[in-house]
Amino acid sequence: MAGGRYDRAAVFLACVLALGAALVAQFGFGLEPCHLCTLQRMPYAFAAFLMLLTGGGGRMRALMLGLAAAIFLVGAGLGFFHIGVEQHWWESACAGGETLSKSAGGLLAKLAQGKAEPACDSVAFELFGVSMAGMNLILSLALAGFAAFAARRHWRRP
Repeated sequence: MAGGRYDRAAVFLACVLALGAALVAQFGFGLEPCHLCTLQRMPYAFAAFLMLLTGGGGRMRALMLGLAAAIFLVGAGLGFFHIGVEQHWWESACAGGETLSKSAGGLLAKLAQGKAEPACDSVAFELFGVSMAGMNLILSLALAGFAAFAARRHWRRP
């Protein structure tokens, strides 16, 4: 990749594509996200925003790419936790469609609309036996590795 000139753009593009895929799944195919699904979108948004802020020389880019790698590891952790909830390895507050973060007013509004939030412990979509949480785990780990490698390359550059 031309010595890493496009590392930030690649990370930004991957984040935008991941968020776009989640939105297409939600609004295009009607897959309503559970609470954990919504949380798993945040690291992509934070990392994309961070890549827009990144400027300056090699060391500053290295620092921002390293921070993005850490953000993607958080995303991988969220994905792993969600897989555990889906597989019933452990319990979550949103199993059965209830979340601790819901306010009474928000819950009443959802009930009035006749829409309940999907349960985090049920798999809404699988591709080749991998749930969307599993896909998030794989993508987050890949992006963490890429960002860490790119950060190391920029750090070594004068």
